[in-house]
Amino acid sequence: MKRMKRLTLILVVTILFITACGTLMNKQSTDNKQLTSSPQYSETKDKFDNASPRTNKVGLFAASKEYYFNKNSESVPITDIPVTPLLAEDFKPDPSAPFKFVRLGHSSLMIQLNGKNWLLDPVFSQRVSPVQWAGPKRFHEPPISLDELPEIEGVVISHNHYDHLDHGSIRKLKDKVNHFLVPLGLSSTLTSWGVEPEKVTELDWWDSIKLSGIEFTATPSQHFSGRGLFDTDKTLWSSWAIKNDTTALFFSGDSGYFDGFKTIGEKLGPFDYSFMECGAYNKLWADVHMMPEESIQAFKDVKGKVMVPIHNGTFDLSTHAWFEPLERIQSLAEKDNIELLTPEMGQIVQQGKKQISKPWWQALIAE
Repeated sequence: MKRMKRLTLILVVTILFITACGTLMNKQSTDNKQLTSSPQYSETKDKFDNASPRTNKVGLFAASKEYYFNKNSESVPITDIPVTPLLAEDFKPDPSAPFKFVRLGHSSLMIQLNGKNWLLDPVFSQRVSPVQWAGPKRFHEPPISLDELPEIEGVVISHNHYDHLDHGSIRKLKDKVNHFLVPLGLSSTLTSWGVEPEKVTELDWWDSIKLSGIEFTATPSQHFSGRGLFDTDKTLWSSWAIKNDTTALFFSGDSGYFDGFKTIGEKLGPFDYSFMECGAYNKLWADVHMMPEESIQAFKDVKGKVMVPIHNGTFDLSTHAWFEPLERIQSLAEKDNIELLTPEMGQIVQQGKKQISKPWWQALIAE
């Protein structure tokens, strides 16, 4: 009976996804010349493609079945995740701190360079789903609300999946920021949500733009896109290299392991801080999400100096225990003598100041 209930839930979620995607799916027309002329665009497939073709594609139903039937009993924490509350004044420009950042949850970051604040993949909603009454729910509240944020210069998006491009967050941010930097094809999605077209800049892989003395370069990743059943890979996905005169950052977005990381390191490395995907992995989707061992190798490939594991600690999106990515990456980093930072959500990290990084999750693991 329990198995039948789970199967019914999978069917309901699948149907929900089909019916809900109509209003939220990307609306970019694929006859746009900028899209179709991209080296990443396949005219024969009429969509974007990875440099290294995916070999282990998993359908929605199969992925849902794996998610619901093979869950770890500790996939969700039984006690509250520690969160350091933030105020807008915590991000006032500080001449003594050339760079600072804070994890807001999952892959969402706020960074400050040249006295300007930027949000990376901001997701403030309670659920990463087409609707807010179903789907994976947050383990913790954001350390600061959208209404309390300091002045934000811009938003950088890696791709359009729900746990990286959040409709509710963009709607609230659209009038508060000056720039939205996105991969090819995503501008029409943002403008359909009310963002002014002149605020949105689309970039192809290796395209760069300089804003407020900071250079943003869209770099390759091994992933896919889509917000519904009928827009798969119609928009591009990317990682990002972010640099000013003193600091170089790498933001992996979502990616499976591929040789593109080495190319990024050769062209744009080294990076002072590398925010690397480490979480929500499973062997079934190894082409598009890295196992912790691969996250370590990717960090080495891009020539990172300090590693910050992201894509963990906020949502239940896979089958492993919620704390497993952090435990595994810590062990691997110690073995390879890699400097690892695992700040609590809301804990501000400042370049040039001694960092206190502790395994905060271990106190929450059940005996």
